[in-house]
Formats: sequence, C-alpha cells, structure tokens
Amino acid sequence: MLATKILKLRLSRIQKGKEHLSTQDKLMLVTMESPDLSANFLLRLFKVSLPKQWKFKHADDEDIHYSKQLIELIETDFIPAYEFHARKYAWYEQCLLYQLNFVVLKPSQQQINGYLRQLDQCLDQQPKIELLHHFQQQYPSAQHANALAKSYAGACEYTKAIEWYEWAAQQSTQVNEVAFFGYIESLIHRNQLEYKPQISDVEYAIHLLIQYLKPIDQKAYAKLLQVGVKSLLPDSILKTRAVQTNILADVGRGLNSLGKSLNHILKVKQFDLPFSKEVIANAPQLLHSEIILEHLAQNEAIRTAVQALLKNNEVTTAIEFEPALQQFWLSVQTEPELLKRLITPSQSKAWFETLPNTHFQTKKPLNLAHFQLILEHGLLNYLGEESLDKFHAERNMLYAQRDMVVTEMTAFASWFYQECLQPYLYQQTALFQQMKLILLQLDNIAFTSQLFIYQYEIQKRAQDLSNWMKIKLEKGNDFDRVNAAWVALREVAGFESEMAQDKINVLQNTLMQYKTIRNNQILIRFDSKEISDYKEDEK
Repeated sequence: MLATKILKLRLSRIQKGKEHLSTQDKLMLVTMESPDLSANFLLRLFKVSLPKQWKFKHADDEDIHYSKQLIELIETDFIPAYEFHARKYAWYEQCLLYQLNFVVLKPSQQQINGYLRQLDQCLDQQPKIELLHHFQQQYPSAQHANALAKSYAGACEYTKAIEWYEWAAQQSTQVNEVAFFGYIESLIHRNQLEYKPQISDVEYAIHLLIQYLKPIDQKAYAKLLQVGVKSLLPDSILKTRAVQTNILADVGRGLNSLGKSLNHILKVKQFDLPFSKEVIANAPQLLHSEIILEHLAQNEAIRTAVQALLKNNEVTTAIEFEPALQQFWLSVQTEPELLKRLITPSQSKAWFETLPNTHFQTKKPLNLAHFQLILEHGLLNYLGEESLDKFHAERNMLYAQRDMVVTEMTAFASWFYQECLQPYLYQQTALFQQMKLILLQLDNIAFTSQLFIYQYEIQKRAQDLSNWMKIKLEKGNDFDRVNAAWVALREVAGFESEMAQDKINVLQNTLMQYKTIRNNQILIRFDSKEISDYKEDEK
C-alpha cells in the first residue's frame, strides 16, 4: 500500500485526468511505487498485477480520508473492470469491512440494506459470511438471518443454513417465499437420514412443499418439487426415466430430421422406415403400478413409517408387509378416499390387517410380437442389414408399402395419444390432486411424503409424455411421427385394450408385407456404404 502522502497525489492526478486515463492506468497509479503509464502492452503484461489483498491505512484522519477515496475508486472503477478477480479475492468485502470499522461505525438500516444488496452479488465465501454474521450479531433480524443462511447454503454449509433459516422463520409473522424455498433446498441438499426421529431431511422438505398450497413463484416451486422427488425415489425407479442424450447426438438427429423434411418437400421417395433408438429412449416413459409394486415392500422408509403409523409392533409384525403394502397401493389407486382411514389409528390397523385378503384382477398382457424385438434390438435386427437394389423393377412397390407403414404407424400414434394417453393423464392428474388433499390431513410425515413422490412421479411422467407426443404429432415430420409411434408401441403394453391388440395385429401385418417386399429386392453383393447410411438413420 502506498504511503498516504503519495496516495493523496495519485488520487488527485486521477481526479484531474479521469477523462483520458484508462482503468489500468488508475490501477497502476494507486498500486505501484513508480508507474510507467507510457509502457506498452507487453511491458504492462509482465509488470502490472492485480492485488489480492488491499491494505488500507487508518492511523489518523488523513489516512482514513484517502483510504475512503481509494475505496470509492475500487468500487466504481476496479471491481466492474476486474469482476472475476475482484469477486474471487473479495475486494468489495475488504472495502466494506474497513468502512464498518473506521468510516460508518453505526450504519442506518437503509445503508445496511444497500450493503446486503451488494454482498448478494459476492461469492459465498468466508469474508462475506463474516460480514453477514456481523450484521446479524449487531442488528439481529429475520432479514439479516435469511441473508446469512443463503450465504451458508451457497458455501454448502447446509446445517448452518437450515439453523439460520429456522431462526428467521420464528421471528417472522408471514412466510418469506424466497427464504422458504432456500430452506427447502438446503434440506434437500443436506439429505440427512434424520431431520427428526424417523423423518429424513428430504421427507420433511416434501412434506413442507405439500403443505405450501399457493406458491407465488410456480416455476421455483415445481423445480424444488422435482429435485426433492428425485432425491427420495429409489434408484431402481429413477433408472426407468427417459435417457438423457448428449447435445451432439441431438444436433445430428435434428440435421437428419431436416434432411428427411427436405426430401418430403422435394418429393424424393423414401424406402426406409424412420427408427431412432436415441429418440425413443429420450422420450418420457410412463411409470405404471406394476413397477411401483415391486419396490413398495422393499422401501425401508415406508415400512418404518407404517409401523409408526399403526403404533403397535406386535400387530405390524404379524402383518405380511409385502402383500399388505401392494394391496394398499392398488386400493388407493382405484379409490383414493380410502386414505382417510389412515387419519384414525384404529381404522388404520383394521384396514392393513384385511388388505392381504383383497384381490384385484390382473391385466391381460398385450402381444407385441415383432415390435418387442424391434424396440429391444433395433429395426435392422428385424429387417436385416442387406443392401437393396436401387434399380429393382418393383422399387415403386417398396415405396408404396413404406408409405403405408408410415401412415398406419402415424394413425396408431394418434390413436394412442387420444384414446389411451390423454384419458390416463386426466385420471392420474385427478388422482394426484385428490390424494394430495387427503395427505394434508395425515400426521405421519414420512409415510405421506413417500406416498406423494410415487403418485407425483406417475402423474409427471404422464404429463411429460403427453407434451412430447403432442409436439411430435402436430409439428413433426415423418421421422418424428413414426418415432412417436414406436414410443406408443412401447407404452401401450401398460394399457389393457382389445382395440390396441387389434391395431397392433393390423400394423404388424403391414410391416411384415413391407419386410417381404424389401427382402425380394436384396442385392447379392454387399454394399457397406448403404448399410452404414441406414444405420446412421437409426441414431
């Protein structure tokens, strides 16, 4: 740090020549003993370095006066110009700490509010946290505690963040939604097994989100709910979600799709059927009760929650948990009002004891035949990889049959969307809303949170698939619509429908005719390039 007398002269020079001095010139004047403002770029590159620690003098009033001027220069010129370095090494925090110690000894609330706004832009590291601690200790309030909690959360110190968020909430008469969401996020990220006895952090966070009925920031609420559900769901169910593909693959498929669209516009005839493993895998996947039933009895949190709910270990050990929980889930899916029995302990016990004796009719599985093989191993596995004779006499017959398959598959996708998916989505949305209202009345936080996440995941996937198929069918080309049909074939297996089986049989016959015509046009010689191009279409 320069001596105060030198700093005084340098600051005066900066003030007089501020119109033609660069920010780097000013920095050199206040940090270097012998600054050479005429130095070229290369010399400056090696001689000028950004300070990590500012050292402000405070021995007398003159020191404080010119240190204050230097701080103004740092805040107005240097921090905006060297933002990354300034944030990393806490320039603003250094300046503020000096001012609080020697310039503004008793700041007004208005001044503190200004400091808090500036600190909010700083990195969540120790200098910032110490300043926020100072404000909270000297002027305790919910506002200061929330700012401190947010900074602790940014520094991944979630336990301290949770403590300060809770302290602030106790001092407040109204809910601060931003702070509330910060508190929920801290619980989810900390993710400890016990927030309270038999209640984990995430279960408690989900419980609070269920109770929060009218969020102002709907997007932030929905995002938190998704993160919380993902944290609580078993890995085995998360694995059944859509597969996220990389950006380069998405770009490649987009260009491929564009090429197909141009071919259609230019009336270029196509003989190959659209099929992309990545597009199909990337489509949202429905979550049916059959998958949930496999995991319910293995969910230790639910078992513990049910035992706590019934409050009688002798009774609960006598109950066969696996069939009881599975029948419980199926009962609630058909009649969610049954959940109200859990409000009264005596009804809960009686209901769980009778559940294993309840019987439900199982669905008759659909026969996907060749479509199952195609979905698992790809279209070329079914059709074969032989190259075709482009000049075959019956080439037009192949074009026509291909178009027929595309037309029928598009019709099947539209039928599935309208007759299966949309009614299912409506049913699951209504069930989700009804279940949510009833869960609000239950006291067992762990149990209600676990039930909620399963039903939420079912409804969310149905909504996501509906949105995905709507875009593909309404705005897509043949490539999009046929891949939507492959997804429909994958998902229709979860629905019991005689009409679905009939449509699948008709579609399969049309596809077999296409395969027969295609096989009759196979070239004897092996053309690796054409096969390579066809494989590229499947990506």
